[in-house]
Amino acid sequence: QALGSSSPCAWCGVHRPMAFLGAPHGGPCATQAAALSAVQATQAASSRSFQAPKSGGNLDGSGHPGPSVAGGVAVALVAARSLARRQRHRTGRTATPSRGVQVSTGLDVPEEIQDIGVAGRDVDTPHWSQRPMDDAAGGLKFHELDWPNVHGLSCGASGVLFLYELVRFCLGEAPSDLECYAAALIYAVIYASRFDGIRTLAPHFRVTFYATTGWCIYYIAHLLAATNPAIFSHWVYPTGVVFLASSIYFYKHWIERMYRHFVEDRFRPYYVPGLVGLMYFHWLDTVDMMNQWLDPQYWEHVVVDLPDQAWTIADVRLTGLFMSSMALFMITLHNKGVLTGGKNTLITVLFTIFVPALFLTGTHATLQASFP
Repeated sequence: QALGSSSPCAWCGVHRPMAFLGAPHGGPCATQAAALSAVQATQAASSRSFQAPKSGGNLDGSGHPGPSVAGGVAVALVAARSLARRQRHRTGRTATPSRGVQVSTGLDVPEEIQDIGVAGRDVDTPHWSQRPMDDAAGGLKFHELDWPNVHGLSCGASGVLFLYELVRFCLGEAPSDLECYAAALIYAVIYASRFDGIRTLAPHFRVTFYATTGWCIYYIAHLLAATNPAIFSHWVYPTGVVFLASSIYFYKHWIERMYRHFVEDRFRPYYVPGLVGLMYFHWLDTVDMMNQWLDPQYWEHVVVDLPDQAWTIADVRLTGLFMSSMALFMITLHNKGVLTGGKNTLITVLFTIFVPALFLTGTHATLQASFP
């Protein structure tokens, strides 16, 4: 009968079987019990420490706790009971026993994502060489690169596809749906298969790779939207945000890096045309993207005045995807010692930015389109 009866817990007020009233049941009760145990331990230690009572000390003449110890007990009990009441008030319920629930410490962010921020903040890495036009010693030859893998095969496929596109540009023919879908798949594989080895590169190379990946996510979506607007037109909204974030990330890093070089009298002027040219074309991309964002029926309205707009956008994106992958390939050539330093930079700026832009403009000048 005694085991079946209940009475309020002395610690938190919860009705519990009387057989268990002597033990706290977790939460605030455990806190109070721990406080009392600590006070009792202090009291016992104090009793052992003094062999004779002293006036004004911690023991009175009878060996019981004096005012200081008794006051400490009272303060600890009051504080513990107040803590229990506050916790019950916050949660809206009485304390319950712990059930071993693990508290989450946050999301596990992949290392690749973490490295985007790490690389972006590092603008102090010095130039690889004080003589940038000299070839690096001990580098690999072109044929010694690791070609027989998914990344190498997809790069080879992109090269073959772009040669076909150059011929098509000269013949004045529009791209086929199969060509656009194949290109989207090839370039997606190129970037996805490169993440594994990118973290060993210098920070400014990693920033370039991460930003280019973000740009190409938008380029692929824009290419597919021009190919089949009914299915892919809405992809330009989320991928456009990725494009803008990538642009801010890239230019913030490189402008800060070049300014540091200027202050330290290590500025290399041949970086400026490439950066300014790239910024100009990304500005055109941004204006064109805003045209699509502001007009939900963009693909229905644009063909009224510009019937070749989808054709032009598809070819611009096909060219941009290939040139972006070539720019990253030039980074690989530098890091492998095949083509290094200033020569690599000049070839990259010339043949992945300006020459393709002039060639594309010349072969598409007669089309009824505008970009933006």
